[in-house]
Amino acid sequence: MLDKNLFIKPFDEFEGLDEVRLGNVPQGLGIGSSKFDSHVQWKQGQFNMVNGHDNVGKTDVLLWYFVCMSKIHNKKHVVYSSENTVRSQLFKIFNFWTGKRLDEHFKYDDKGFQRTLNEITDCFSFIPNNKRYSANQILEIAQKSDSDGLLVDPFNSLMTETGNKHQEDYDICANLRIFASQTNTNVFVNAHLVTQAARNVFPKDHDLEGHLKPPEKADTEGGQKFANRADDFWTIHRMTQHSERWNIGELHVRKVKETITGGGVTPREEPIELRWDNHCKYFIDNVNPLEKTYSNVGQTEMDILTEQVQHKTKQHEKMSKMTYGSNDVDDIPF
Repeated sequence: MLDKNLFIKPFDEFEGLDEVRLGNVPQGLGIGSSKFDSHVQWKQGQFNMVNGHDNVGKTDVLLWYFVCMSKIHNKKHVVYSSENTVRSQLFKIFNFWTGKRLDEHFKYDDKGFQRTLNEITDCFSFIPNNKRYSANQILEIAQKSDSDGLLVDPFNSLMTETGNKHQEDYDICANLRIFASQTNTNVFVNAHLVTQAARNVFPKDHDLEGHLKPPEKADTEGGQKFANRADDFWTIHRMTQHSERWNIGELHVRKVKETITGGGVTPREEPIELRWDNHCKYFIDNVNPLEKTYSNVGQTEMDILTEQVQHKTKQHEKMSKMTYGSNDVDDIPF
């Protein structure tokens, strides 16, 4: 007799298929940018791979994206980053959260600093990087956090547990997919590149001659297997030595496994461009998706001077009226 617990029969998928039939498939979550949202959708229960050259801002873009999801959709995240201190990551998150620089705009605003830190604390947790972990250990820790998003950064910092690295990579990817599905977590894993990718530059007479090309999926350290296993695959790129485009991050969406829930690959020559501004904002088509989410925190020295000038002007106007019976400050000879 057929054991129903071992099989899924077509009729068991009636509700899901009916959603497709009627055009009612729930879509992923966007950030309010049509350019971004047409390619990238936040989908719970997915396993996503990200690759890119060193120092192009892979971690920055992902932390910014996590901040977007926290501020716009109240998502919570766990971050394990072996190559960055928690303080440096929090500095970036704080800047993205406020749209202002912690080291420039909060010298006079202790309450705003503490308030913002409390808000970030509600949405972010960090796995300490003072020791190494295997992938399974990271997943065991992350499972206790009840978070919506998980970042593992980078993949090659995870301890190996067997002598067969190739097979273990496949097994880890399989476990990451299962973890994402079972815990309904959106998992992102950053990956480094093979050495050859750092030699792939634009050819002579090209507009971008000599600058590094964006890597392909197969340029990931360990090869194509990561793209094979992932639901979605991104490449994050930036030409750090370009005199004009050094602050333009490129997000190439290389793979979207399920497009009926939203999203799609970017054209090869038309990545999503993220214009970086003062370590605290990204603009897409000259629009900052987080602009309407900022709180009135952070006070600069110029703010203090402006308040002092306004105070003096009011006193000046009062003296003007008392002395000359005039309301027009410009008429006063001092």
